[in-house]
Amino acid sequence: RDFDFQTMTRYVGIMVFLVLGFFYIPVLGRKDMDYEFRIIDIFKKLFVTAVYSLVLLIGIFAILFTIDSLFNIDIDSKFYFYIFLVIFFIFAISYFLSKLPELGKVYEDSYPQALRVLLNYIVIPLISIYTLILYLYFAKILISWQWPKGLVSHLVIWYSSLSIGVIFLITPLLERDKISRYFNFLFPKLVLPVLVMMFLSIGQRIKQYGFTENRYFILVLGIWVTVMMLYFSIRRDRKNTFIPISLSLVVLISVLGPLSSFNISKYSQNKRLNDILRKNSMLSGMGIVKNPEITKEDQRQINNIIHYFASKHSLEDVKVLKDNFTTDQMEEVFGFKYQPDIWGIDSNERYFYYGLDVFNNPIEIQDYTHYIQLTQWLDDKAEVEVEDLKISGSKRLSISRGDNRGDKNPFIIDLEERAIEIVKKLNLEDKNLIKPDEMSVEIHGDMKVKIIFTNISGAEVDGRVEIRNLEYILLLDYPY
Repeated sequence: RDFDFQTMTRYVGIMVFLVLGFFYIPVLGRKDMDYEFRIIDIFKKLFVTAVYSLVLLIGIFAILFTIDSLFNIDIDSKFYFYIFLVIFFIFAISYFLSKLPELGKVYEDSYPQALRVLLNYIVIPLISIYTLILYLYFAKILISWQWPKGLVSHLVIWYSSLSIGVIFLITPLLERDKISRYFNFLFPKLVLPVLVMMFLSIGQRIKQYGFTENRYFILVLGIWVTVMMLYFSIRRDRKNTFIPISLSLVVLISVLGPLSSFNISKYSQNKRLNDILRKNSMLSGMGIVKNPEITKEDQRQINNIIHYFASKHSLEDVKVLKDNFTTDQMEEVFGFKYQPDIWGIDSNERYFYYGLDVFNNPIEIQDYTHYIQLTQWLDDKAEVEVEDLKISGSKRLSISRGDNRGDKNPFIIDLEERAIEIVKKLNLEDKNLIKPDEMSVEIHGDMKVKIIFTNISGAEVDGRVEIRNLEYILLLDYPY
């Protein structure tokens, strides 16, 4: 458990805290500091160091490879790794630290022209277009009155965090560039409604599935971004050192102490598990009372919670379980098998796959004149011509006769709707191989059609079934 999830996350968090501290600790209390220029200068030195180190590394690797190939010396692969460590920890760090700018260095109009063009004419327009797209999606939500998708929180949080970096970098350009000045004034205000949408999205996930470390980080980072945008909107004489100082404190709180992501997440998931067990009368003074009759959804939730603790922490952190519990004891303790979702508790999608069981289940085709097998992935369009029949479409399949028949009213089949009906009838059962009669649909009209699905796969997202892949056999019978 030396390198488990919690230890590694905490290690990364402390490293981020220290790196951020490196950027602001030397300038604390100094008023004669061109802080933004200093940070840009540091990143320039970091880039140069990376280029030098990479060239040196590739050159040495090429020399060793050539010696190995020409003289059959058989250089141990570990030697390459040792060379990398020497270049990174000795050369790169030493060179970078030697090039750090002195405190109090005066930067006289030394803003890089390439960076100025990149920010004003590429990055800011891209962020503006991205913001417009999010506003259009926000309008769609208000019109349709649907909860935002879970992906929204990720799309918003990373772009808004990047935007804080952009606002930081354009600060020296505010007096001379209109684009930077307008962006600095408008964007912090325009992004606030988008952040509200993000909080609605992540709040819905937390309400449904509780806290996990991922949701905690998104929520906390979202709060920090919101505070920063309000700070940019209110303060004109702002100090940009507030950005790394506040972020480093947020990172430290997130990985250490009673309000850390680990403590909050473990408490939340324990509470969820207790609530589900109480709802199904599975808790008593003696511990857990197994109940194999609870709904599949509750079984799924319990499985995912147990999987969360097993993969991210320890089963010893589950308060209601006895010591030395293992997932092999799930059926004995809870009454059902251990079958967590493929993506675990952090996903709001429940994946399914149904295939046709062709063993000992022959497909009867004697009543049909045409047998056609098709595959469709997502929105791929099927295009098939058989004799005087033309079959085309994606989620809606159109079957029409050739020009010689003059058919102007094609036979339409809504494949997605038919597949969803089958999935709902199967009720997301655990079995993957289904008999042909349960995977078939018959449609009668101008022609007799039978669809036998050989594969239906997709996901249930927030209670809504989404079909993502279809394979099926099309049986047709129509009068000539």
